[in-house]
Amino acid sequence: MQIATVPAIEWTGFKRIIFRFCFLYFAIYIFFTPNNEFPVINDLYEWLNNQLHRFIPWFAKTFFGYKNEITIFTNGSGDTTYDYMLWFFGIVLTVTGTIIWTLLDRKRISYNTLYYWIRVLIRYYLFCTMISYGLFKVIKLQFPFPYLGRLVQPYGDSSPMGLAWTYMGYSNSYNYFTGYAELLAGVLLLFRRTSTIGALVALGVMTNVFMINIGYDVPVKLLSFNTILMSLFLLWKDLKRLVNFFILNRVTLAADIALPYSNKKLRYSLLALKWIMVVLFIWINFTGALDAQKLYGEKAPKPPLYGIYYTETFTRNNDTLPPLDTDTSRWERIIIQRENYAAIRLNNDTTRNYNFKIDTVTKTATVFPAWDTINKIHFNYLKDSVYLTLSGAIKNDSVYIKLKRFDENKFRLVNRGFHWVNEFPFNR
Repeated sequence: MQIATVPAIEWTGFKRIIFRFCFLYFAIYIFFTPNNEFPVINDLYEWLNNQLHRFIPWFAKTFFGYKNEITIFTNGSGDTTYDYMLWFFGIVLTVTGTIIWTLLDRKRISYNTLYYWIRVLIRYYLFCTMISYGLFKVIKLQFPFPYLGRLVQPYGDSSPMGLAWTYMGYSNSYNYFTGYAELLAGVLLLFRRTSTIGALVALGVMTNVFMINIGYDVPVKLLSFNTILMSLFLLWKDLKRLVNFFILNRVTLAADIALPYSNKKLRYSLLALKWIMVVLFIWINFTGALDAQKLYGEKAPKPPLYGIYYTETFTRNNDTLPPLDTDTSRWERIIIQRENYAAIRLNNDTTRNYNFKIDTVTKTATVFPAWDTINKIHFNYLKDSVYLTLSGAIKNDSVYIKLKRFDENKFRLVNRGFHWVNEFPFNR
């Protein structure tokens, strides 16, 4: 069986220039920003990243006159100064490469084969991104239910991103909806026959993500913006057909999805490689997400003293301290929501995060701030279903603290739930 080849129709000069720019732009962006989506990519990119971490600060200072030192690189934020400078450097390479390519390759009439392969690269980059983000929403790792500290936080003290995380994390159904939409886009992008509808779904999904990132100051703006550009690039080929079908109500021809090669061995070899990589990628991400769910997700074990506790009695050297707003030593509240950590709020509205290591055998707790690991406070504790008591010494003072557990199910956000029927809007 012979595979049809793409006819060598001559492209206009403008179209060839635009293609060169797009080819270089997306290839360079993907090369510099793999998004940690491909298996073992971190190991392969360790050397390159080390070189870029030295080069990009020099580039920013030399070509942009950026005076501050760049010492923060890509982390939980994909919108660091380093990331923007790396993006700008990619654009410089793209423009320079387009000019050189145009001067050296003026006789080429078309780029059908290169066009096919850059579409393949973009499709699989989007596939990996959609599958990864989709899994983390469906398994509810990206947006967990509001944690204890968030529930007691004054509404106005939350950051825009924190507000978005609370909004998304509250609803399982909305996580499933957005997650499965991303998974659907990823699966559709795997196949040439469904790549157009997959690009349309990805465009809708990632435009929504981009607007959330813009509207709520979420630092993934560069990635979401570029996935929109990638989706639009994939749709470029079928733009006329889409306009005819959706807008002009005209008959349109079937898409040309022929392969640019006819060798059967090559075809089957690439097909086998494709499915090996796809299965491997999904397996690594799925099992990784399940493992992460048990480590820090909703299935992670809660610490032994998990909960919100409000101080009823705070005694220092046998002297009971009243809850004065000016007191900088009396505890107002302690929240234990993660293993070995606690947030302690003082009566003067100051909140401090402490290491809070619990030994359930000896019924002791060791408390110390991250910046002072020498001066540790050792408490003996007793706990029942309602009260937690801590007794020990802070510096040279003996301390006894009696705290009452607050039932987090009493929060309206937790107990309100979903109602099909609402006689009146319940907007509080």
